[in-house]
Amino acid sequence: MAACQFDAGPEELAALGTAFHEAWRHVGPIYGPFETSHREWLARLILGLRRSGHSGDIALLAIEQFMATAPLAEWANGARQAQPHPGRTAQN
Repeated sequence: MAACQFDAGPEELAALGTAFHEAWRHVGPIYGPFETSHREWLARLILGLRRSGHSGDIALLAIEQFMATAPLAEWANGARQAQPHPGRTAQN
């Protein structure tokens, strides 16, 4: 994938990183062959929201967009192969 460039100061980069990690906790983590592509997709969604000027909860918006746009077959396959995290209840 092509690298994307934008200008952001340290505080904004930290806020974007926090938004990414918060969103990833809700949509994943997805293990297996699709984890990297889904992490990249989520990062691109967050950057796109930032670029478009959203001032609300970027993590929440990114979660909604990820769930609506991530390739479902890949997402479902990765979710099935996911191993439960400590403290997280496995669901069938």
